[in-house]
Amino acid sequence: MGVGKKKQKVVGSDKPEFPRPDGLYFIYDQYAESAVDDEPDAYISPISGNIEFVALDDMDKAPVGEVARGTVAGRFDASYIHVDNAIEEGESLFDVMDCASVETEEIYGALYDPATNELREDVNDIFEGIFSFNLLVINRVEILPAYRGMGLGLATMWHLIRRHSAGCGIVAIKAYPLQFASGFLSRRGKSDWEIKMAYDSFRSGKEVAQEKLISRYKELGFEAVGGEGVMVLSTAMKNPIPKEIHRWVPRSVLRKPGKR
Repeated sequence: MGVGKKKQKVVGSDKPEFPRPDGLYFIYDQYAESAVDDEPDAYISPISGNIEFVALDDMDKAPVGEVARGTVAGRFDASYIHVDNAIEEGESLFDVMDCASVETEEIYGALYDPATNELREDVNDIFEGIFSFNLLVINRVEILPAYRGMGLGLATMWHLIRRHSAGCGIVAIKAYPLQFASGFLSRRGKSDWEIKMAYDSFRSGKEVAQEKLISRYKELGFEAVGGEGVMVLSTAMKNPIPKEIHRWVPRSVLRKPGKR
């Protein structure tokens, strides 16, 4: 996937050599379960996996139909919320989004009127008519320290939207630095992944860090709603492709008229 130049060594940097764009893969988690019942989580399709760089030689050696595993650069986690089905079948939309994740519960509060389960007026004004109320929520995209500064975070979000927003009217994300989540840094027993992410090495305060995230997400066309960092994007709009992620975007997409 993607296009690019031959890999370059970054002078004076401890980052790895810039990987080839055509070696970037999104390796999805294989295990998922869905019970046939009336529980709220039946309306949620989880989307998660690794962001990996796979050497061209390893790709050639991989068995037919399989992708060689490479160097992990990060992880992504998202949820496809089947809002249309939930409403049609009389399920509580709050219960659906509450059981998905902390992020989706907060997104529900920013987008919907709890009395009617309809979009708030200020949110509806942003979209000017929606063909579907299905929702793609990007819960988090995490890039390991060695691979930051390459545009991989925005590129991963762009690919998630491109691949998984079909049938959705809205893409939403909570722009909130994970290191400032309640009890995140103070709790014991962090996972190996959280240790590798080195969240406690970030020096910016909460407000500065959140403003940086909001500014970054706006580059993909997201707009802020409410005052808690929730941001939304309309799938009906022609959203920009930031120049810094062009190397991770297929040539065919960049050649299309009207793309930036």
